[in-house]
Amino acid sequence: MIAPVDSLKLRITHQTPEPVEDRPEGLVWIEQGPQRAVLLTPDEIDDTKTYPLITLLHGAGRQDELLLKGCKGEPERRQAFFLIPRSLHMTWDLIALGMAGGASLDPAAGQAASDRPDLDFLEYAYDLIWRRFPIDADRQALLGYSDGASYGLGVGLSNPHVFSAVMAWAAGFLAIDGNAIPAGARKPPVYLEYGTHDELFDFEQVAKPMQRNLEELGYDVSFHADQGGRHWPSSTFQEEALDWLFGEHWQPRN
Repeated sequence: MIAPVDSLKLRITHQTPEPVEDRPEGLVWIEQGPQRAVLLTPDEIDDTKTYPLITLLHGAGRQDELLLKGCKGEPERRQAFFLIPRSLHMTWDLIALGMAGGASLDPAAGQAASDRPDLDFLEYAYDLIWRRFPIDADRQALLGYSDGASYGLGVGLSNPHVFSAVMAWAAGFLAIDGNAIPAGARKPPVYLEYGTHDELFDFEQVAKPMQRNLEELGYDVSFHADQGGRHWPSSTFQEEALDWLFGEHWQPRN
């Protein structure tokens, strides 16, 4: 387990959308300083109903453009919003800065930079989205790949007041910020998939213990093995994970 860089708590509260003119739809860029994300919306947004929001988290190396291509058509088909952020460093702050031992130095300012820049940016992005779009507070989830899967488990399970489910492909470790979880909070269900021949995360030494550890902590785990799969997502993972999410845990709302 890797210790959280500071806290995995998202310090935000869901907001009711504010009246805005000329609201962007379709493919919407969200930027703050050097950080960015893309939000994909359904073709037409009905403000009389609320929509799910799924955040996709890339692996080490920042393959956010691949995730963007893989989401083509999903917002309209699922009638949901999809957020694809890019980590500030080559992987997420929990890993990049947690392994490096804490805050980094901002050479431009000559001051210590935030040791949770990606979490800070997610707070900014979610607040912006909630204020502009009718997002369902009870239907928000994370879907991550490799480092993004580890990050998704850490952030998602540490913030059950925000996320109602986590989907993870090949998570390498589990780090939960217990101090961030309110007493009596729900435990989001988890969808896990690993390749049985993953050369980085051994199936018997990483995958099965991850399932067992989560279940011992009281989480409902849907575990899937990609027979013969290596450290690359199966072609069916995303679709099956989203089918699980929308079919078993989220019901359509008017």
